[in-house]
Amino acid sequence: MDDQKNIKPDFSKAGEDSILYKKEEPKTEKEKLKELHGKDKIWYLVHYYGLQTIVALAIIGIISFLIIHYVTQKDTALEIMAVNAMQSADNPAGDSGYYNDFLKENGLDPDKSEVLVSSNLGASANENDGASAESIQMIQSLFMTQSVDVFFADCDFFYSLGEFDYLADIREYLPEELLEKYKDDLVYVKSIETGKKYPIGIKLEKNAWVKETGWYPDTCVVGLAEGLKNKDLAVKFIEENILED
Repeated sequence: MDDQKNIKPDFSKAGEDSILYKKEEPKTEKEKLKELHGKDKIWYLVHYYGLQTIVALAIIGIISFLIIHYVTQKDTALEIMAVNAMQSADNPAGDSGYYNDFLKENGLDPDKSEVLVSSNLGASANENDGASAESIQMIQSLFMTQSVDVFFADCDFFYSLGEFDYLADIREYLPEELLEKYKDDLVYVKSIETGKKYPIGIKLEKNAWVKETGWYPDTCVVGLAEGLKNKDLAVKFIEENILED
């Protein structure tokens, strides 16, 4: 319809050069905006620039998130898991900051590296306990994705997990003198898959560090995950913190 409005009808007496029949020159967006007032101007701005503004804000938001994420992100120096640990609001061991001194002693900057702790998972060694099935799947997935270095649990669950080769043979990591010192506290397991018998952990009874954390009231076992990523720091943590006299 817009293309037809400036065509001269046959009955018109106006000349061909009449202003009535001159084609309108295309206007720039700036010129169109100048001619509008009040609500029309606001509506035009929203209609014309709204989508562009939304896209621009979205891009700015994504860029800001990525900058904050990568600038503040810390390297994972060590990953600790404690299953069936007692939960307490004033338990210091569940906070990454609790391990800052340990990181500094081993030449790491706590502002750039951190210790990740998973201590809120509970599971039963009883295979008929359906209530803990979901937790066990979560624990297994963390082991399979190499998201565990040092592992704590009560004796029953520790042993049951070790039967399925999730825990390392500690003879491959801990020094001989340490193994000799704690030979009476070594926890052995026979692999269901291979039939091999080997030590997977050290039983901690009346241990000062465990008592400080409040994770276990009496006895627990500490060991290393099979295929752990942070081997050197995990061994130092057990030697210097857990088994420190």
